[in-house]
Amino acid sequence: MGDPPGRETRPARSARRSSWYGLGKTTTVEKDGVGRFIDDLVYAFADVSLTGLPVLWHVATTATNRYAGVKTAALVAWTTMVVGAAAIRGGWVTPLGTSVPGWVSVTPLLVVFRVFYFGVALAVAAYGGGALAVEFALPLESVAFAATVAALAVGAFPRFAEEYYRVASAYVDAWKARPR
Repeated sequence: MGDPPGRETRPARSARRSSWYGLGKTTTVEKDGVGRFIDDLVYAFADVSLTGLPVLWHVATTATNRYAGVKTAALVAWTTMVVGAAAIRGGWVTPLGTSVPGWVSVTPLLVVFRVFYFGVALAVAAYGGGALAVEFALPLESVAFAATVAALAVGAFPRFAEEYYRVASAYVDAWKARPR
């Protein structure tokens, strides 16, 4: 049985992961739980960080340094999203709103969606948490807010990505089938 459109379920259902031996040589090996989690953590770090880079760069260059503020909330949200994505990819956590395990596949349509989705989630967590810390003097609540927003965003991402992929693919197929 293949993966549903827009989803990658193999890593969630298997202990096998690809390994690189240098000079273009790769193989697939069986990994224990710790090795799988580290592999999934590296994958999730790249996925969340690269697509969230515009917002992370904006926060890093424009927010002021405070004990608890926008940068702290962004760091907490970023870390929560990476760990959550790794847990979902490895099959340890089931995504919200769907029974299909695993993470979202990497396709051009879904990369565009990732940039928008992760950017909005990181911005809401960072600036919302920063506002709680600065405006209302609630530093611990700002960290909790950022972690909660990030956890909910990454948990719901596979479901939203499925719907986006289904709709966007239909539009792309209709565009390709148009009379010329």
